[in-house]
Amino acid sequence: METLSKIAWRNVRRNKRRTFLSALVISVGLSIYIMMNSVMTGMDRANIDSLIELSTSSIKISTKQYAEDKESLPLKYGIPNPDEVIAYIQDQEHVVGATPRTHFLGQLSNWEDTMPIIGQVVDIEKDRKVFNLDKYIIGEYFTGTEENEIMLGKDLADEMGVGAGEYITLYALTKYESRNADEFYIVGLLNTTDPSINLNTALISYQTANNFLDLENLVTEIDVAVDRRVNYSQFTKDVNELAQKIELEFPALQVITFEELASAFLGITEQKKAFGSIIMLIILAIAAVGIFNSVLMSVYERIREIGVLRAQGLKRKEIVTLFIWEGFFIGFLGSVMGVVLGCGANLYLVIKGIPLDKFVGFQNSGIPYWGTLYGEWNVGTIIFAFCFGLIVALAASYLPSRIASKMEVTKALRFV
Repeated sequence: METLSKIAWRNVRRNKRRTFLSALVISVGLSIYIMMNSVMTGMDRANIDSLIELSTSSIKISTKQYAEDKESLPLKYGIPNPDEVIAYIQDQEHVVGATPRTHFLGQLSNWEDTMPIIGQVVDIEKDRKVFNLDKYIIGEYFTGTEENEIMLGKDLADEMGVGAGEYITLYALTKYESRNADEFYIVGLLNTTDPSINLNTALISYQTANNFLDLENLVTEIDVAVDRRVNYSQFTKDVNELAQKIELEFPALQVITFEELASAFLGITEQKKAFGSIIMLIILAIAAVGIFNSVLMSVYERIREIGVLRAQGLKRKEIVTLFIWEGFFIGFLGSVMGVVLGCGANLYLVIKGIPLDKFVGFQNSGIPYWGTLYGEWNVGTIIFAFCFGLIVALAASYLPSRIASKMEVTKALRFV
C-alpha cells in the first residue's frame, strides 16, 4: 500500500499540467459553491438585520396586560419603573442599548385629507442606539427643540402631499382619552425597506408627547439591541439567554424575542433557504460533472500505461488502488485550493461586502439595496465542500480504472 501511494504521488508530481488542470476544475467548482452559499446566507441575514433594526429590535418588553390588548395600542398599561428595567438590561453582556417606546393611534390631516397612522413616541438619544433609522432618513433627525417635531414614513408623506420642512396636523387621544390636535413640523421622512413604516408610521419625541398626549413619560414598550454576531446561531443564543435573564429578574413583564415577533417572516426565510438549497445542488452537480470528467479523461489517457503495469505483474486490485491514490491526491489538492479560494473570496464578502446601491436590479428586492450585503461564514459548508471534492475525485478515479484493469493486457497496450 505504501509503495503504491508513493508511485501515485510521483505520477501526480510528474504530470504537473494534467494534475493542475484536474485540481483547478475541482477548486473552481467548490469555491463558487462556498461563495454562493455565503451570499445567499448573507441575503437572509440582511433581511433579518433590517427587520431587527427597523421594527422588532432583538427583544421587546411590555406588561402582560398590554401584550394581550396590543392591537388597540392602549395608553393605560405602562411599564412600572422603566428606568430600572433599562438600567438592568444595559448592565448585561452583549447589550448595545435599550430604549423606551410608546405606541398610540392617531390621524394626520393636511386640511384636505385625513389618514390614520400608528404613532410611536421615542427617546431621542436612546432610540438611535437600538433602531438604526439614520440611514433611512430624508431630511433630519429630531433636533430636540421646544417646537413640535414629527417624522413620517415617506409613502405616508407622499399620500398627504407634504415633505420635510413642512407642517401637518396630528390628532390623537391622550392618556386620559381626551381628544387633542396640534400642528407639527416635519423634520424628516423615513424611506425604509418596511412598507408598513413607510405608509403608516409617525414618530414624535417624549418631550413632545408629554404635552400633546398628557403622557407623563408613560412607557408601553422597551426595545433592546443585542450585539450583532457574525455567526447567526451565536446571535440568537445571546438573545435567548438575555431574554431568560430579564424574565427571571422581572417576572411580571412580557419578554418576546425577534424570533417570536417575526415568526412568519422567518418561516418565509426558511422556504427561501430550501429553494436556495436546490440552486446549491445544481451548482454542486455541475461541479461534480466537471470533476468527474476531468479525472475520468486523465485515467482514460493512461490505459496503455495500465497495460504496461499489468504486463509487469501488477494485479488488477493493485492498479485500481494506484489510481484511487492518484484520485485522492488530485482531489485533495483541488479541494484545498477550492477551500482556500472560496474562503479568501468569502473573507472579502464578510469584511467589505457588496455595495448593493451600485446595482439597480436590487431596488425592488427585499434587501436594503442602499446598504451593503455581507457574506456569512458557514463552517459546515466549507467542510462539506472539501469532502465533496475529495469523494467525487475518488469516484471518478475508481470507476474507469476498474474497467481498464479488467481489459486484456494486449488490448490495453493497443488502446488509443
